[in-house]
Amino acid sequence: MLYLINNKNNLFIWYVSVFLTLLSLPTFVVANPDEHAAVKTTTNAQGQPQKFVLGVEDLHYFPLFDFKNAHDTFTTELFSEFGEQYGYQFEYYPMPVKRFGMWLFEQDIDLKFPDNSRWNESEEVNRLSKNITYSKPVLHLVAGTITFNERIKQKEDVKVLGTLLGFYPTKWIDEIKSGDVVLYESSSTLMLIQQLIRGQLDAIDIEPSVVNYYLNKIRQNEQALINRNIDYEVYSYHLSSLKHPYLIKDFDEFLVKNSDFVQYLIEKYEIVDHRPYLK
Repeated sequence: MLYLINNKNNLFIWYVSVFLTLLSLPTFVVANPDEHAAVKTTTNAQGQPQKFVLGVEDLHYFPLFDFKNAHDTFTTELFSEFGEQYGYQFEYYPMPVKRFGMWLFEQDIDLKFPDNSRWNESEEVNRLSKNITYSKPVLHLVAGTITFNERIKQKEDVKVLGTLLGFYPTKWIDEIKSGDVVLYESSSTLMLIQQLIRGQLDAIDIEPSVVNYYLNKIRQNEQALINRNIDYEVYSYHLSSLKHPYLIKDFDEFLVKNSDFVQYLIEKYEIVDHRPYLK
C-alpha cells in the first residue's frame, strides 16, 4: 500500500480498480407497497422493466386467451398495454386448469388471470384466499348453456352436457350429482362445439364469444345463443395476486384511466355483450 501511495501512476490505477469494483457490486431493490403508490418507478437498477410471472390457463380459448398459439388475444393486448404504461413486463405461464384455486399457493407465480373469488372450489382455498388481492372487474361475461337442437327447450331436456376439462358448470351441480345429466369433458374447445353441432351433446357450457369464434372458423353460419330458459348469470374476470397488492392497485388505476382502450378490445375481439343478460 505504501508503494502505491508513493507512486502516482500506481495510485491512479488503484483508484480506478476500486471504482470498477464498486460498480460491479449487485444492487438490491426492496419493493415497499406503501411507497410504491407514491413513486411510479417500476424499473430495476439496470433501467429494465420489472418482470412478473402471470399464471394463465393452458387452453385454446380465443378470443379471450390462447397461449398454445402465438397470436394476440384480449388478454395479451391488455397486459402488453398495462406493462408498457407502468414499466412492467409479464411472462405468461400456462398451467392446467386442475387445482386452479391453488395456483397462487402451490406455483411460483406472481399473478393469476383470469380469476374470481367465486371460483374458490373448496374450504381450503376459501381459507387461504383471504390473503389474495383481487382487482376491479376487467371484463363482464355470460355463463350459460348453449344449445343448437330445437328440441332442447328447457333444462329437463338436457341429458348430456359438454364442458372443458377442469371447468365445472355450477348451474348444473344438482343434476350431475343426481345422475339426471351426464357431464362430458374434453380438452378441445373445437371438438365440443363439433359434437354439439352433430347432436352428440345436448348442450355445452362454454363462453359464447369463444363458441362464435370456432363456429366462424369451421364456417358455420350460426351464432352461439345462450338458452334463456336455462339458468344463466353474468360474471367477471379479475387479476389476482398473493405477493404484490401494490401491482393490483396499479392495475385498477390502469383500468380506470384506460376504459376506452378496454372497450376497444371488447369490440375488436367481438366479445358478447353481457348487458342483455343482466337480471
